[in-house]
Amino acid sequence: MAAPIGLSSPWRTSTLHRLRKRNENEHNHLHSIQESHERLSVQLEDQRKTNASLLSQVDQLKKEKLELQIKADSGIGPSTSDRPDERRAVLEGKNLKLMEELTDMHRTKGQNAQKIIDLNQRVKELEKLTQEKEAEVLQLAIKSNAYEDEIKNLEKAILEKENANMTIRDELSTIQLMCTKTEDNLKRVMEENAELVTRWMQEKAKEAEEINRGNSVIHQALSVKRERENTRSRTASESSVNSQMCVSPSLQGGAGICMGSSVPSRCINSIEAHDSEVNTVRFCASGNICVTAGNDRKVKVWSVAGGQITNKGTLMGSNAGVVAVDFDVQEQHVLGASNDFAIRIWGIHDHRLRHCLTGHSGKVLAASFLGDPNKIVSGSLDRTLKIWDLRNKACTKTIFAGSSCYDLVTTDSAGTNIISGHFDKRIRFWDIRSDGPTHTISLQGKITSLDLSYDRSYLLCCTKDDALQLIDLRQNKMLMRCEQDGFKVFFDWTRAALSPDATLAAAGSQDGKVYIWNVNSGDLECALEEHQVPVRAVSWHPFGRELLSCDKQRRVMLWD
Repeated sequence: MAAPIGLSSPWRTSTLHRLRKRNENEHNHLHSIQESHERLSVQLEDQRKTNASLLSQVDQLKKEKLELQIKADSGIGPSTSDRPDERRAVLEGKNLKLMEELTDMHRTKGQNAQKIIDLNQRVKELEKLTQEKEAEVLQLAIKSNAYEDEIKNLEKAILEKENANMTIRDELSTIQLMCTKTEDNLKRVMEENAELVTRWMQEKAKEAEEINRGNSVIHQALSVKRERENTRSRTASESSVNSQMCVSPSLQGGAGICMGSSVPSRCINSIEAHDSEVNTVRFCASGNICVTAGNDRKVKVWSVAGGQITNKGTLMGSNAGVVAVDFDVQEQHVLGASNDFAIRIWGIHDHRLRHCLTGHSGKVLAASFLGDPNKIVSGSLDRTLKIWDLRNKACTKTIFAGSSCYDLVTTDSAGTNIISGHFDKRIRFWDIRSDGPTHTISLQGKITSLDLSYDRSYLLCCTKDDALQLIDLRQNKMLMRCEQDGFKVFFDWTRAALSPDATLAAAGSQDGKVYIWNVNSGDLECALEEHQVPVRAVSWHPFGRELLSCDKQRRVMLWD
């Protein structure tokens, strides 16, 4: 770095030298004019004295002339022998000469006076110019001082920047070393992750085989049971039972077996559930109760029995509309995802608000229990998924998904695997033990909802390109695409539902109808017409006999 510029810098010395030289030139020129002015003033004074002397002589000669004339007229004076005419001529000549000299003196006096006036004017102009030059010199001196101060500040700033640059270089060296170490750790973690994914896939394959074997055994047992019942009596209800079955995951072990889903044909009850739009509806796993949520910031608990829908309580505390709900496996708590960027958990029986989880920076459109009643996963428009621990009331992990999440489901009882649907038309599969998705499926439209079959083998997706699509999770393959003229997905979070035996799919449409497809053939079974406005969500009863639907005009309908 260059040394600081001192007071003896060349440019400053040169500037002072030029200013002094210009000052000397101006001063010498003005000094010569002043000397000339003083010299002329002296000459003028001498001329005035000479003129006064001449005027005195002229007056004396005039007096003498007058006396001589008087003497001549009176006959007194010199005789004619003295030649008075000659004397008169001499005096007149002297007088004439004196008059000429006087005239010259007057002319010279006028010229000198004009010169004095011109010189005085020139002196004033030079004094004014000198003052301007002095003011300019003062301004230049001020600027010079300011420039010197600025140069000192810049030199100080340069020194600070060099010190900071040196510090940054040291930090960069440290960061590079840390980056190298982190890359080594990342490589090792990626290798471990690949090994874990391989083991996980093997375990999932074994689990799928066990589930299939269990389903086959149950299917055979139910077939024998149906044959025995058919031999005893034939009723209308027995004729509608399908040959397929499924077991509710909350009731596995013998109870709660779904003998098959039937296609609803009529509306058996219709209620005005909320004070404004109803956003979602959901049955619990046992089918004893259901909950609804709306833009009136309320979650309501209902009992559904014998075709009657009875209100059991209202869950308060949300500051905005609630758009998604879920039950824990013990059916003791219900959660609600809200537009106020929060997730809340209430007790079903005492209707008390137990937890309020905040941390998202966008609307929370999806949330679910992660198997364990103390763990929750949520998805938001802020393009993140968050894992929450209710025991610590804190977020334990944040996953950046890269796109707004509209719905999510969990695929195992341990709560380690998550499937999420996003605005960018992709379905992402996650293992909460890793940061990135383990698998991705791209569809033709952005995903509005996901629904998982009870055996966790099939995934139903509703997309904004007005279609429902069924995916086989065991093979990661698209099985069926359900479409129909007139079916329009109106909302960004339109919730479709898969029947308990995974044979029927239902979804609400913009025209107010509830469309039901057979997912094995892709054919439309029926379109239920009772709603007058777009339908937001549907939910199947766990036994497959009833269906709930809610619309934009505060109504909830029960179909049978």
